Amino acid sequence: MIIRVNDKRIRHITLICLTVLIFVMFTPQPVKAKEEKINSLNDFYDRLSEQIINHQVDAYYEVNDAVIGSIMEMEFSDYMAHYNEKSPLTSGCYLSYYLNSIQLYYIRGRLRVVIDFTYTKAEMDEHFAKMNELAESLKCDNDYDTIQTVHDYLVENFKYDNRTIFKNHTDIEGFRDGEMVCSGYSLAAYYLLNSVGINTRVITGYGGGGSNYTENHMWNMVELEGLWYNMDITWDDTESRNINYTYFLKSDKDFPMHTRMNAYDTGYYNAIVADNSYKLPFRLRMGMSMLKWCILVAFIVIEAVMLVIKQKKNEKLRNIYAQEQNYY
Repeated sequence: MIIRVNDKRIRHITLICLTVLIFVMFTPQPVKAKEEKINSLNDFYDRLSEQIINHQVDAYYEVNDAVIGSIMEMEFSDYMAHYNEKSPLTSGCYLSYYLNSIQLYYIRGRLRVVIDFTYTKAEMDEHFAKMNELAESLKCDNDYDTIQTVHDYLVENFKYDNRTIFKNHTDIEGFRDGEMVCSGYSLAAYYLLNSVGINTRVITGYGGGGSNYTENHMWNMVELEGLWYNMDITWDDTESRNINYTYFLKSDKDFPMHTRMNAYDTGYYNAIVADNSYKLPFRLRMGMSMLKWCILVAFIVIEAVMLVIKQKKNEKLRNIYAQEQNYY
């Protein structure tokens, strides 16, 4: 049998095929993630962090049936508490602040993750590059000096965002505008210190005046010489001429008006915090900057010199008076 097809039908078929081909070629496709199955909630958090770092909006994952239930029940706040000890800068406790939302779908045995990013990939990459460069410039010969230098840099170069609405909650916004709230200070310290190898955590909780301390707040915990200390750079930024160290490297007992949220109010955190606050250099315990300390020392020296000069002058006058008495 011979089937005859006229030229018009061929053109129609060709046009349809070209249309389908163009649609397939230029329609964004979900990124195919690694083939290894996700076997735990922590595995999922690590893969989610990888997706965020790569700025992948849409991705599919193979998941073990035993854990899909816990993943689908995950709250955004659960990822915000995620910490990767081996790779702190890929932890949810930092990266979650760069997202608007995470949507999870379980389709035909595969997990689909759709992320709504707050910033573009270019904005994030530029910010991380600048932070890495800054961290290297602030790094000192020892961990204590590095921690203090980062603390002082953030206090001196930024101010607290007191606006009623549209506050800067992240470090990327703070570095853009020069002002941010407590989360911005804490996230900045987290990135700068972890990027130079100093273990640092972000802690969410409550702080402020009243007896219940119900105001949402964020600060850091930092490891120094094998012990962990509390550090609240936000509350040390008093906008006075002196840099304040009231909340710098403190034990829990010396860190009033701070209450950790449930995810951080655990036996683990209670165990790792140092029993006593870190003993700061004398000039910091006096609450003075190096410049003001030098000015004070110079003032004392000048006063001492003037006193000696005055004493010698008085002694000379007494000698002259004694000679005059002897003459008469």
